[in-house]
Amino acid sequence: MKHEKKTEKQLTDELEALRQRVTELEVLEVERNRTEEALRKTNTFLKNILDSSSSISILSTDLEGTVLFWNKGAENIFGYKAEEMVGRQRIDILYSDDETKRVTKELSASLLKNREGKSCEVKEITKNGRELCIHLTLSPRFDENGGIVGILGIGEDITERVQAEEALKNSQEKLYQAQKMDTLGTLVAGMAHEINNPINLIMYNISLFQKVWHDCLPVLNQYGGKEPGRKYGGLTYDFLEENSDRLLSDMDMAANRVAKIVSDLKNFARQSNVVDKSSMQINTAVENALRLAQTSLRKSGVELEVDLASDLPLLKGNLQNIEQIILNLVINAVQAIDHDQGVVRIATGFQNKDRRIFVSITDNGCGVAPDISDKLFDPFVTDKQAEGGTGLGLSVTYSLVNAHDGEIVFQSNKGKGTTFTVFLPTVVKEATGRILVVDDDISIRDMLTKALTEAGPYLVEEASNGIEACIKLGTYRPDLLILDMFMPEMDGLEVCRTIKSEPEFSDMNVIITTGFPDHQKLKEVAALGFDKIHYKPFNLTDFLKAISNIFSQS
Repeated sequence: MKHEKKTEKQLTDELEALRQRVTELEVLEVERNRTEEALRKTNTFLKNILDSSSSISILSTDLEGTVLFWNKGAENIFGYKAEEMVGRQRIDILYSDDETKRVTKELSASLLKNREGKSCEVKEITKNGRELCIHLTLSPRFDENGGIVGILGIGEDITERVQAEEALKNSQEKLYQAQKMDTLGTLVAGMAHEINNPINLIMYNISLFQKVWHDCLPVLNQYGGKEPGRKYGGLTYDFLEENSDRLLSDMDMAANRVAKIVSDLKNFARQSNVVDKSSMQINTAVENALRLAQTSLRKSGVELEVDLASDLPLLKGNLQNIEQIILNLVINAVQAIDHDQGVVRIATGFQNKDRRIFVSITDNGCGVAPDISDKLFDPFVTDKQAEGGTGLGLSVTYSLVNAHDGEIVFQSNKGKGTTFTVFLPTVVKEATGRILVVDDDISIRDMLTKALTEAGPYLVEEASNGIEACIKLGTYRPDLLILDMFMPEMDGLEVCRTIKSEPEFSDMNVIITTGFPDHQKLKEVAALGFDKIHYKPFNLTDFLKAISNIFSQS
């Protein structure tokens, strides 16, 4: 087959066409590069925006829950780095309980069905185990064809706001209760005064009439037999002879019961002003109260379990009043048990977060009736009328607790039992020193802060890195700096150099902590004059003793 020989013009035309095509391709390549660069810049811009939201968590998952995106805000809130989460973890690592799993599952199912975002409040857990309240908004993520390929989640940590709202609500409820009890106290004091004199007269007259009646019996015996049908006040002589002692005894018991109510009313009215407070041990009050309650416990057949914590701080209070609080609650627990397998458990302990002592009394009795649970501490509220309850015991208890700047709460399940817990503030020790704990590991910071607060009295602040520490040095002015050597964003050596360069920090005590005993930086920091070094893991008792020695020497 012969190939036709192309003319020069044809070759020239083809060459020109090739040149045009190459030019078009070059233009397309330039345009593609521009588009890719614009896309890269856009992605970088969007990532910067997402990462700049340092207090808002923004994350994305596929439909199976695998994390595909994790911003700086999520790192700050939950403690997991992006490299720990993206492509490696499912989002349910954050779920703190089955309720959170259920709510999140229902929310996800709803948005997949309705193709629109949903919001709710859930409990989620951080890397170090802290539970947070998160306001969560979930939205579907679409592909170019409109199909749902994943979920976008935006979360805000509202833990502090929720806690503040709860604290405000509790404070308002306490204020309302205190005002109500104060008003009732004034009313009750007047009632007690008005009732007291008449009931004393009645009791005296009953006692007098008993003596007169017994003196008159021989005369009635002499004449009663001669007039068998005669009645005295509508009652036959035989009836009076058989029942007079019982009738008088019933009158005396009723009068004494009214007197007891008046006494309780007077006690209730004066509980708001407790005097003669002194430092005391809660366990002493518990032991004394249980001795007083032995008779009631023995008669009831209720089993008593006692769990008293050792080495509790002192509280400032009136010993007799605290004993009365415990005794009232123990007797209340015994009276609540209506079966022969009764158990009352009393325990004491210390709540570190607010430095309060607590004593709890638990029974396995009938529980509190729901219709009186919200007014249980009001006077005359009781469900024990059959047992002779006046409804003043818990009111007196509440007033005594309130007078000691304490708090009383209860939890009850109808038919299963009730726990009353009394919280009382400890004797406040004056702080002897200010300490700043600097470590990028939150678990170490928490451990040291807790130990120092309990061992104190110290005022303790925290910082998570060197930069934050230097900022707090200027505002907090600690007496002692506990400084981790190796941290991101500014290590311990740089902090020590900063301290050394500032004359105002020249007398500051510094303890260096590190897990690298042979590192060159330790020699450099020692050369600066900071030679108090403790190697991790250190003995906490020895560490606290070293801190105590620093303050005692200074």
